[in-house]
Amino acid sequence: MAKGMATEEAKLLMGAISRSLAIATFSLDGEILSANQKFLEIMGYELGEVVGQHHRIFVDPNYAQSEDYQEFWKSLTSGKSTTSEFKRFGKGGREIWLQGIYMLATDSAGQPVKIVKVASDVTSSKLIATYNEGMIAGIEQAMAVIEFKKDGTIISANQNFLNLTGYSLSEITGRHHSMFVERDYAHSEEYAEHWRRLEAGEVLQGRYRRVNKNGAEIWLQATYTPILSPDGEVIKIVKFAYDVTTAVHQAEQLEQALEASHNAKELEIELAKANEAERARKEMDLAIQELSTPVTPIWDQILLLPLVGILDSTRAASIMTKSLEMISQTRARIFVLDISGVATVDTAVANQLIKITKATQLMGCEARAA
Repeated sequence: MAKGMATEEAKLLMGAISRSLAIATFSLDGEILSANQKFLEIMGYELGEVVGQHHRIFVDPNYAQSEDYQEFWKSLTSGKSTTSEFKRFGKGGREIWLQGIYMLATDSAGQPVKIVKVASDVTSSKLIATYNEGMIAGIEQAMAVIEFKKDGTIISANQNFLNLTGYSLSEITGRHHSMFVERDYAHSEEYAEHWRRLEAGEVLQGRYRRVNKNGAEIWLQATYTPILSPDGEVIKIVKFAYDVTTAVHQAEQLEQALEASHNAKELEIELAKANEAERARKEMDLAIQELSTPVTPIWDQILLLPLVGILDSTRAASIMTKSLEMISQTRARIFVLDISGVATVDTAVANQLIKITKATQLMGCEARAA
């Protein structure tokens, strides 16, 4: 009675496994002996199309002829199980990624009789991971990025940041962010408040005065973004920045030239130019503001950014900052970028859109173009 119940339970267990996992069996030389429905659905074949065929129908033809593939089967028949993510091809050449195990099955006498493969389809997660890696690599090349613990201890920094500050990674890892600011400011209440706000989860952005390894002044246009755990706890701070030192110094030089001028006429002309430049800047800011559409929550954890008009580097930087801030505030998981209102999508515009989507992806938010 007990033996019959155990047999029945074993059948039920095997049935559940067969419904949830892809299972196929092969002869010792790789000929397909059987495949369950889950395996057939993933690969896109009917059972009659695969039984009697060799396993190589599921792999790249070049790989099928390689020594690595021959060694793969020799290893299996020798009794060594292989567990990994396997790149395979379904019917029609569709790329498929399977997380699974190949193992040798033996009879009651311990003699090898066949190879059993048990796997699950991880194609979607694999492609998303590959896409994310590409996005992160792109933003690493475009901006200076540094990560901190929530108390300001440096975790890592990309090469752009290291080039900007003149340090090597080993020189800054484990040290506090205060190494990049002047001593008096590092001990100020303003600096302490800066980190209290970040630790509380607040996104901070602006133009920041910092010092490099040689003690020289550098100015960064930056966004400090707290990264939250699923429970809403701040686990680290990521800073995205770009160098605006030259622009700041040019503005200071102009101001000094105006102050040093003793010629009233020249001063008047310079002031007129400055006023005209300021008026033009305000008009440009207004135009950009009119063309920009705010990042809008349209559903739980879903943000929409409809773009209208011309997209240049200045506007792209503003959009990126606003997008990162909204993603952090709303903990959005999906970011929809509607480009139907952009008149012309040429290479330059496409590059700006790529930068925006890369930045949102680094925040753990899936970017979609509409």
